Amino acid sequence: MLIVTILMIVACWIIVIFFAYAIQLIPLKNYHENISKVQIALSSVSIILGLFAYFYIKNNYSTGMFNGSKWDEGAARIFIGAFCWCFVGSLLRCYFDGKARRNKIETFILRAEEYKLVKQFDFTMGDYLYSPNVKSYCEFDRGIIAFTGGMPQKESDCRFTCRMIKDGIFECLSYELLSGEDNKLNFSKIKQIIFFIFTAIDLALIVIWISQLYLDIVSNLVEGLNYILFGSFCCNIFYGVKGILPKILFGFSILVILLGISCIFE
Repeated sequence: MLIVTILMIVACWIIVIFFAYAIQLIPLKNYHENISKVQIALSSVSIILGLFAYFYIKNNYSTGMFNGSKWDEGAARIFIGAFCWCFVGSLLRCYFDGKARRNKIETFILRAEEYKLVKQFDFTMGDYLYSPNVKSYCEFDRGIIAFTGGMPQKESDCRFTCRMIKDGIFECLSYELLSGEDNKLNFSKIKQIIFFIFTAIDLALIVIWISQLYLDIVSNLVEGLNYILFGSFCCNIFYGVKGILPKILFGFSILVILLGISCIFE
């Protein structure tokens, strides 16, 4: 039981790191060239750990070792399926990044006053394959740079590495802050770090709950953290977005966070 619990917790934490790289929370040299390789490696390790846990359950389930827990082959397959989803996403990103590099790559060095960040809930990019609805972009003198992953939190001096999608519309492959702000723990980065730490804790608690260990303590924590993380994620999406619906959804997200807090202290 303990072996499966530890393997699944480590595999889940690797996936948390996977997404931290995806939003450029963790620095990476030559980001747009190496990110897909890093994500393929991380997701592969998670799949291997998940498979170890799966076969351990399969070979020892008849011994009664997992009686009283929720672990069985089906539960392990759900985790492995999630890890495989990340792996497939990494392969697709690798393919499209390679395709993008065959196109013309342009670098824009823009000062803070030379562009404007926009969060628009219903902004549509048309033929764009990665994300039909890009919710964040910036306007500058040559058109629009669309963000699907990491992006600066405010207008700052930046170097944007982009590819052209169509005339006047570019996809941001990576960006680099030029003013030294990337070395500072600003409020936005602190929020992201806290979110990922709580996500890692929540995933560990979910695995412990499946193992039915420390059940009385873990159940309320898992339920409450799930609500809090979901509400926080939605708040981050809808904060500052134009329109009535995003404001309503932002208010609803606050209520979800409050519900999560109340669940923890029940």
